[in-house]
Amino acid sequence: MEEELGIQLFVRSHRKVELTREGKRVYWALKASLDGLNQEILDIKNQELSGSLTVYSRPSIAQCWLVPALGDFSRRYPAISLTVLTGNDNVNLQRAGIDLAIYFDDAPSSQLSHHFLMDEAIVPVCTPYYARQLQLTSNPASLRHCTLLHDRQAWSNDSGTDEWFSWAQQFGIELPQSSGIGFDRSDLAVIAAMNHVGVAMGRKRLVQKRLESGELIAPFGDMTLKCHQHYYVTTLPGRQWPKIDAFIEWLHSLT
Repeated sequence: MEEELGIQLFVRSHRKVELTREGKRVYWALKASLDGLNQEILDIKNQELSGSLTVYSRPSIAQCWLVPALGDFSRRYPAISLTVLTGNDNVNLQRAGIDLAIYFDDAPSSQLSHHFLMDEAIVPVCTPYYARQLQLTSNPASLRHCTLLHDRQAWSNDSGTDEWFSWAQQFGIELPQSSGIGFDRSDLAVIAAMNHVGVAMGRKRLVQKRLESGELIAPFGDMTLKCHQHYYVTTLPGRQWPKIDAFIEWLHSLT
């Protein structure tokens, strides 16, 4: 190759071979070309509403909102083989082989394409039994006698109790001195509330069905706080594949 190009690409010593400065330039040019070729091949393969689709989501979003609705997606798009992964980290989509991710936060990465999905508000929730035992109905002052349940990683830079303190500050409510019980997932706080452990700070989008069924109640009525954060979907730039667009469109139909 060096003879054909008329350029020295390698420096050869007794024990190793290294690229020259010119060799490194050729390497990066070839790598960029191969990356572009691989992307084109992927785009060609994914022009149909079929094949595999990998979705990453925060666990609470997946369990309380996404997974219960997946039967509808499968009926609409039976040729798409869907995989749902969950975690609390912001993953590298390309490295992890993920097509799109669903997050709840206020700062989408500028390096990714992102699509607004829906807003959110938080509201205290508990079981009717717990509300009766602690005399909570329409009496938020009784919270100081309750066990507070909350997501310690509700959003980026959460101090661990941001949900409750933001809500209490908005409505001028005195909270217990103890911070209660914290979880790394919002749905775990809700599960604890459903087992009469205390009052959870619920995300309305994620607890709405349980409120409608009567499993949980909002003992203080409509004392909700709109979040600065929102739900959004991220994808790799340039991946406007029909199956990704179809999934995002389907997500919007749920909101």
